[in-house]
Amino acid sequence: MTDAGSRPPAGQRAGQVVRWLCAQALLQAGAVALGLGCFVLLFQTDLWSGVTILFYRGLILLGVAFLLTLAATAALASLGWAWGLRRRDALGACVLSLALNLSAFVILPVTVDRSISVFLLGQMAAHPEERFTPERARMVFETVYLGAFRQMERRLSEQQASGNVAQTADGYVITPQGRAFIRFCGLVARAFRTDTRMIDAAASAPSAARDPGAPDGSAGVVPR
Repeated sequence: MTDAGSRPPAGQRAGQVVRWLCAQALLQAGAVALGLGCFVLLFQTDLWSGVTILFYRGLILLGVAFLLTLAATAALASLGWAWGLRRRDALGACVLSLALNLSAFVILPVTVDRSISVFLLGQMAAHPEERFTPERARMVFETVYLGAFRQMERRLSEQQASGNVAQTADGYVITPQGRAFIRFCGLVARAFRTDTRMIDAAASAPSAARDPGAPDGSAGVVPR
């Protein structure tokens, strides 16, 4: 049995616990701040600038930021040995930093880069004294977003790079990978009860458009 007299006093043990908690908090906060700073600064460089899809480049730079943060926090953890820190604590702190950076990246930059709502608000902010009706918003979307900005071409190019569509002589077709992705999106939509019309788009598919050669009343009729 351990001699009770060899144990440190209760006050000393409490002090050790408080120091350990403070050291852990500082290490975690430092890893989060350092990881975010590295991630943002990496975006200001030309590293992997050839990756034109923002999300994919972001994932690569997240990995680089994680490694830089891990190296720095491991060194800090070794300095905090007297406070009970270990190098494995640095790994946990960096995983937390990576998770928070990924969440912030998807919620903020990716949304700003792709959101139609952000585009519409930007157009309204550029003309704050004007009124936007749904009809005008639709016109701006078609002429600027789809026309001048060529966002539909950008989306098709990105999906081709992702492997979800393939280009043919007269357009694009969805690949088996793309169909599998849509099935996965359907599961997510049903799980979170989102609007499934973007996924179950059979009623508004291009094949349902009027066939110029079809007689009146037969437009959009698809054999089943």
